[in-house]
Parts: sequence; structure tokens; C-alpha cells
Amino acid sequence: MFATAQLRMLRLTATLGVLAGAMALVAPLAIPGTLFPDAVVVDVVVFYGATAGAYAILPFVRRGDIAMVAMWLVLAVGVAPSVVGRELSAAHMFAHMAGVAMAVLPIYIARRRQVAQGDTRPYRRREADTLSAPAPTADPAAR
Repeated sequence: MFATAQLRMLRLTATLGVLAGAMALVAPLAIPGTLFPDAVVVDVVVFYGATAGAYAILPFVRRGDIAMVAMWLVLAVGVAPSVVGRELSAAHMFAHMAGVAMAVLPIYIARRRQVAQGDTRPYRRREADTLSAPAPTADPAAR
């Protein structure tokens, strides 16, 4: 298990990576496109890094929510060139989706393996919490 300082450093590093990737995506001249013109590998790596970093810095957010936001980001970045009058690039759009899939699929595959091995919890986390029990009602007929 990670020590607290190591976990904080991991989260800080992942946060900086996600921010750097986000800045590279929305920079005025699209930094990856300027340094490596038409290199779809850069798109894959940037979206993989952003999605994997989001999983690292947001441990209490549901895995499906992070995947959904990442795919909305793929759509927004893919359609953004049409706003300024350029054509959409199918190759870059598929590269973005591949980067997100590379980060998301191992998580879902691992969960699928757990379910196949019988690791299903009989109750939800919140149902087991005694503090979240329903409040008693004042109506005696409801009892």
C-alpha cells in the first residue's frame, strides 16, 4: 500500500500530466500538431495520458463517468476544427478514441474478470453504511 506522501505525489504528477495534455489539446496552434504534423500517434498518447491521469487523480469518481467525459472530450476536440472552417479528420478522431480505449478497457476487463470469478458484493457500499439508514417517520401509521 502506498504511503500518504507517495499517494499525494502520484496524484500531483497525474494532475500535472492531465493539465499538460489539456493545454496541448486546446493551445491556439495545437502544439502536438505543430511539432508533429499529422502524427496520429501523438493524439493516441495525449488522450491516453489524459484519461489515465483522470483515473489516477479522481479515485472516488465512478469509472463509467470518467470514460463518458473522456468520450465527450473526444467529440469536442474532433468537431472543434469545423468551428473555424476546417475539415474533420477521421484518422485523428479514431486516434483520440483509441487513446481513451487504451486507458479505459483494462479497467473494465479487470472488473469483468472479478465478476467471472464470483467477486460480487451482496450489498452496495452505502446500503451497509449505518449512518445512511432512513430517518424514522413521525407518522405512526407508517410504522
